Amino acid sequence: MPLKLVLDTNTIVSAFFWEGNEADLLRKIEQGKARLYVTSQILKGVEEVAKRPKFSEAARKADVTPDQIVQKIASLSQMVIAPQSHIKACRDEKDNKFLECAESAKADYLISGDEDLLSLKAYNGIPVIRARKIMQLLE
Repeated sequence: MPLKLVLDTNTIVSAFFWEGNEADLLRKIEQGKARLYVTSQILKGVEEVAKRPKFSEAARKADVTPDQIVQKIASLSQMVIAPQSHIKACRDEKDNKFLECAESAKADYLISGDEDLLSLKAYNGIPVIRARKIMQLLE
């Protein structure tokens, strides 16, 4: 059974704009080696971040628009209707949505490069790890 994953916004955006572990992980998801879970709130955040002016050059080089990123992620993902559990475990309140999604999806891992999430190490038995680490597990 493929691993159930939740990716934070920066992991998703990085997968589209630059080569590296995040892009490799997205390819593994496309190949069915892992399953991605998102909420509408996560998709909205991905769109907002991908539309930031500082990413316009990266988007042009990658030949992808923010809308295409959201459509691709939506097509690859299982949509989680996360109950508003109002988790308050992360020191950055905006990151709690990833914990809510991971908990609702019963995810195996939450993938992040964000120190606010990584500092938790795990939430309710769900490890919070970097893309590099999950790639080692998927090999």
